[in-house]
Parts: sequence; C-alpha cells; structure tokens
Amino acid sequence: MNENNKTISLKNIMYQRNKELESALEEKQGCSTGKDNYNDILEKIRQIITAHHSTELAEVLNTQGSENRLKNLISKYLNSEKLVNSRQGISELTDRIYQDMAGFAFLKKYLEDPEVEEININGVYGTWVLYNDRKILLDENFNSAEECVSVIKKMSRLGGVILDGSSPTGDSYISKGVRMSSAITPCIDAERGAIASIRKQKPASITREKLISFGTASAQELDFLIMCVNNGVSVAFAGSTGSGKTADMGYILSTIDDETRIVTIEDTKELQLEKFDSSGRKINDVIQLYTKEEPNPKTMLDLLKLSLRLHPAILVPAEMRGVEAMTVQEAGRTGHTIVSTLHAKGAKNAYDRILTMCLEKGSTLTEVRLLEMIVEAFPIMVFKRQLKDKSRKYIEIFEATGMEDGRIIGNTIFKFKPDKVERGENGRISKIKGTHQLVGKISEQLAETLRINGVDEDLLLKYIDPKEETL
Repeated sequence: MNENNKTISLKNIMYQRNKELESALEEKQGCSTGKDNYNDILEKIRQIITAHHSTELAEVLNTQGSENRLKNLISKYLNSEKLVNSRQGISELTDRIYQDMAGFAFLKKYLEDPEVEEININGVYGTWVLYNDRKILLDENFNSAEECVSVIKKMSRLGGVILDGSSPTGDSYISKGVRMSSAITPCIDAERGAIASIRKQKPASITREKLISFGTASAQELDFLIMCVNNGVSVAFAGSTGSGKTADMGYILSTIDDETRIVTIEDTKELQLEKFDSSGRKINDVIQLYTKEEPNPKTMLDLLKLSLRLHPAILVPAEMRGVEAMTVQEAGRTGHTIVSTLHAKGAKNAYDRILTMCLEKGSTLTEVRLLEMIVEAFPIMVFKRQLKDKSRKYIEIFEATGMEDGRIIGNTIFKFKPDKVERGENGRISKIKGTHQLVGKISEQLAETLRINGVDEDLLLKYIDPKEETL
C-alpha cells in the first residue's frame, strides 16, 4: 500500500469511529435535531458551500475523494458557524446534510457510469437510461413523489438553479459535461413528483478514432470540416436533441491551434476546450462564457455582444435558439469564423430555421435577403441524425452557394447512403448498414476562400474535381 492510500484509509477509520461514538452518545441522550432546526442548519450550510465551494459540490459525481472533501467542509462549517450543540452528533449530522445536498438516490450509479449517455426521469415511477446502443426502463424507482422532487431540486442547485413554485422549470448542470432540464409542480401533476432529462456530454472522450469506428463519420469528412474551421469557413451542426452535435463540435474545436483565439458561449458547461501544462498554466487562447438566469440575467445575445469585443478568431455560440441568430449571422459575415449548432430536420431546412430565429429579432429586410445573408454567414451545414439502430451518422455535409427562385441552392459534398437494414427476432431494427460517400464538389468561391487562407492546391483538388467514392 502506498503512502497516499494509507493516509486515506486512516482518515476513513477515524471518521467511522468518531461517527459510531457520537451516534452512541446521541442515542444515550435520547436527543436528535428538530426538523425545523435541521432545515435552518441545512440551508445555512448549503448557502456557504454553494458560495465558496461550488467546484467541490459539482465534482461529487466524477472526482475520486470529493465525497470526503465535501464532508470535511460541511463538518468544518458546522463547527465554525456554531451550528452544532452538545446534543448533536456531528458525524451523523454531516452525513445527513451531505445526502440532502449531494445524494441522488438510485440515480447516483447511473450518473457515475461512463457508458450512460442520457437519463430520463418521467416522475416518481418510470426512469429510462440510454446507452450508446440500447435504452432500458429501470426497475428502480423513487420511494415517493416527495423524494423525487427533492433529488431533482438538489441536482438543479448544483448548477445554481433553484426550482420552486415561482420557477418550476429550469436548465442546469450537475457537473462538467452533464446538463439537465427539469420541471416540478405546477407544470406537472403533484403526484408525479418531478421530471428531468439528464444528458451526459464528455467531449474529451470523443476522438477521431471513435467517430470513424462508430461509423459516425469518415476520415475524409472529418478532415474536410477541420480544414474549413481552421481556414476561416464557418460551420453549423444541425440535428435533433441527442444526435451528438455538441460532442462533434467539441472534437472539431479541439483540433484548433493553441494560439487561435476561441470564445465560446453556453447555457451550461459542456465544451471542455481548455488545455493546461504540468504546472497548471492554461496554454491555449480560449475564453468560455456562460449565460445567467434570473435575477439579473445575462442572455446569449448579451454575451455575443461582449464576445465580439474580445476579438475572437473563432466564435462559438454553442446553440442558436432565438434572436441571437441575427447577431451570429452578422458576425459570420464580418470576418469571424462561426461554429455553432441548432435543431433542424435537414441540411437545407437548417437555413430556414436560422431565418425563423432571425425574424424573431425583427427586421425590415425581406426573407430572401435575410436568407442570402445567412448563406453567406454559414457556407457549410452538417446534418447529423440518430438512426433507429441508435447509431449516429453524418447524413449530409452541404455547401450553400446562394438563392434561386427563393430557395437555397448548393452542393451536397458528402452523403451517408444506407444499403441494408438488419432486424432482430422481435422485428425491430438492430442495424442499419451503409457508407459515407463523397458525392459532390465544392464551389469555386469556397475553394478560393480556402486557397487564400493557405490550403494547398493538391488538397483542394479532391474537392474541386472529385471522383464519387465510398469512404
């Protein structure tokens, strides 16, 4: 046993022994903390920990030893704030507060499981867990609607979001790369407790090798997108929720040179782009900004305006959902490389979705003119989809070149072509086989942009005069 493990073991032994002694003393005295008094203590400790130790609280799920560190902090503040009297066992009180602050009932093991991608809580009874290749309905349930609400509220607090009667819905994050959307009464029936969708995103684990081996994309598709982003061509990833847009965007951005200035804007922390050397110094030029809820909100639009004054080479509004799309497309037409995501059902359809968002801002421009501006801002659109066999694929990589008779025109450069569907014994689709193919060429305008930014002519030739091929 090494010295570190020995120290940890001794601490655990001492902690457990103190807990046993103090519990015995409390039992002998026949006393316990009253409910009202306990709630006051819990809220006081919660405020202190959230204000000064939010990192320790957020790392409970995925950092070894964080549970003991958080318990030590709780114990420390119980003493320093004089919240414990002689009738209370501090170890028992510490455990109770810890569970109420960071305990997640049966969900904990699924939150910690690296293979789990999504957890959908449909009330007190009915929780689904999604893996890369399957979806299961858990046998485990909450003990009551009250417990369901309590756990969902605790998880929301980790990202600084308070769920209550006046704010019954919210988007939050549980830890790095784990975001959650949830709702309580009156938005759902009180007897159902609470609902939540938890999505686990670990961009650091998304590698080129995995994207290729999973059949998500071909090597040439990834090379093409990296070439575009590294050479001043904006790219948007379109698809539905759960299609993996943000993960892929994170991978593409991770290939950017460390000296290139990147500014990201997110609602909750998903992108993990910062790089550090052995001394803890950040070595890449990355700024990550986050929106803020009420009171004193800071919206995506607010942070976009700030980010444009930070002189980014690459601007990353992580998801376009509303009026901020107008500012994003303006930035894309004025020299900034934009990388973003949006919800859409197809590559061409994505341009109409951006148009709808821009119109929310209000404009005296015609829809045709706005679409022309959007095409100029986003030459490349990637449409990604999760298929019925649970695999995720780049269905199409499309270059928009302009408008004709009020419609988007352009070139489909890459396309996924399915050729065989396999079914299991129950008749359900188990595997969709197909190939990613280079099917079209880039425009001369795009080629010239890449050429001016230093892309070799030999590399451009395969996209200027391609031969249709399976990749």
